[in-house]
Amino acid sequence: MIVYLNGLLLGLSLIMALGPQNIFLIKQGARRNHPTLSATVCFICDIILACASVAGLHQILIRHPTLQGVLIWLGALFLLYYAIKALMSAFSGKDKKPDQIIAPHSRTQIILFALGFSLLNPHAIIDTLVIIGSGSSQFPDQKKTFLLGVITASLIWFSSLTFTTRYFSDILSKASVCKGIELVSGIIMAYIGIKLALSGM
Repeated sequence: MIVYLNGLLLGLSLIMALGPQNIFLIKQGARRNHPTLSATVCFICDIILACASVAGLHQILIRHPTLQGVLIWLGALFLLYYAIKALMSAFSGKDKKPDQIIAPHSRTQIILFALGFSLLNPHAIIDTLVIIGSGSSQFPDQKKTFLLGVITASLIWFSSLTFTTRYFSDILSKASVCKGIELVSGIIMAYIGIKLALSGM
C-alpha cells in the first residue's frame, strides 16, 4: 500500500502542474469539443510513457543526449507555434461571439492535438520518463504496484479536470473568459517553449 501511495503522490505532483496538456484539456472541456476523447487520448499517452519509464526507457535518454536534444527542439517549436496562435487570438481586437471564437475540431483533429500536447512536450516526457523511472527503481520488487499508483493519479486528474471544465463550460465559454484563457495559455506555452529552446542550445 505504501508503494502504491508513493506512485500515486508522485503521479499527482507531476500531472497537476499547469502545462500545455492541461491547458488543452481545459479548453476542450470549456468548449464541450470532445472533452472525453481528449482526456482519454492523454490518459493513454500517460500510461504508455509511465510503462516505458518503469520498463527502463528513461535510461535511453540518459545515455543518448542527442535524442533528448531532438525532442527538446521539436517540442519547443510545437509549443511556440501554438503560443503564437493563442496570443494572436487573445489580442484580437474584434469583439467576437463565443461560437465565432471557438471553432469546433473533428475527432481526428482532437486525437492529433491530444497526441501532440502529450508526446511533443519534452518537458513532460523527460519528467515522466526520468522521474517516474527513478522513483520506480526505489521499489525493484514492486514496480507494478508503483506503476498502478502513477496510472491512478492520471485517471483521477484527467477525470476531475474534464468533469470540472464541462460543469463550468457556460462560464468558461464567455468571450472575455475565452480570451483570458488564450492569453494565459499563450504565455505559459511561450515560456515553456523558450525555456526548452534555451536549454537545447
